[in-house]
Amino acid sequence: MLSVMFIKSETKELKPFQKLSIPEACEITETLETQYQRTRKKAHADFFILDEEDQEVYAGTLSIGSGLAHHVVDHIKKKLSSLKMDDIQEARKRSFLEQLEKEVPAHLKTTDGSFSLEEETENHMQKTQTPVLSTRNRRLIYSGGVLSLLILSATCFSTVATSQDRAETIQDLQKQVKLEQKITGTYEKALLGDSEGALKRLSSIDEQSLTKEQKNVYMSLLIDQKKYKEAVKLQGNHPEAVESMISKKGDVHALKEFQQTFPSPNGAFDLAYHEQRWEDMMSQSGVEMSDRRYEMKAYGYLKLDKVKEAKEAAAHIQSQDLNQKIETYEKTKKDIEETKKQVEEENKKDKKDENKIKSLTDQQKKQEEALKNL
Repeated sequence: MLSVMFIKSETKELKPFQKLSIPEACEITETLETQYQRTRKKAHADFFILDEEDQEVYAGTLSIGSGLAHHVVDHIKKKLSSLKMDDIQEARKRSFLEQLEKEVPAHLKTTDGSFSLEEETENHMQKTQTPVLSTRNRRLIYSGGVLSLLILSATCFSTVATSQDRAETIQDLQKQVKLEQKITGTYEKALLGDSEGALKRLSSIDEQSLTKEQKNVYMSLLIDQKKYKEAVKLQGNHPEAVESMISKKGDVHALKEFQQTFPSPNGAFDLAYHEQRWEDMMSQSGVEMSDRRYEMKAYGYLKLDKVKEAKEAAAHIQSQDLNQKIETYEKTKKDIEETKKQVEEENKKDKKDENKIKSLTDQQKKQEEALKNL
């Protein structure tokens, strides 16, 4: 049985290091995709597909709310369908996707033009004119150990091709698999709450052997243990990468501690945002602006009731959610002014309608509260 482990997520529903069955992962990600599309939100989640022995066989990033996939398995199917491979790799790919497809709940199986296993097999047959592999052969290829693990890993497709060109030996590939097993064991320790044990194991692994995703997991554990200097060293002595992760976590106390040790304009800007010191945030100079910081800046301007400046900041990025928020802010402001005007008009009348005034006043309070919480 395959399983899914999310290692980094921008949504609280997908908890890091929680291992889910394929049906569970499909249900949750399909629900989130629907909710995020309806509310025009977007989030990203890094994940692994693990096999029966908890070995990593696929690594990817799911874009929630993008409309690109219905759920996590649909995402994998669409990603792999675009990859061109040789006959053996295609067979392994089909076997992997067939096993995933079997575990997808019936009501979540995609039939609206998404990648189809049968279509992919037929198309590949027409191109290569090779016989379809039997179920037994496909199973053997999938469970073939070393090569299957590496070829099925999304982060390893190009690596394997290069390795084959260089005629690397099976012994070299076995070393890579052992490393993957060691890293997977480390994730299990972190999942069980043994952060110290996980850090000890990760520190014994050559940093050059870690993928970007694995380094991020390592860095996240170091941050949780407040080992900021080690985290900065892991990032090649670039504190801005560590500061950015802390800021995304929203841990104000940790961000303040890090800023004391590694002060920077970026840290000052992010800290002011989290502490809602909008004027201080705007006055900070020398900040490296990213899409996220432009969004933070636009939001800060709204809090300062500077809609024009908020629109200027939002123009630097493409964020439908942010633009919608600015539109909502403008509309709510307009509604508040209209309600105020109605209250004033009622108060000027000789015969005041106290019930109507009370109703309008309550309406104004709700509108102002909505604006405050936007």
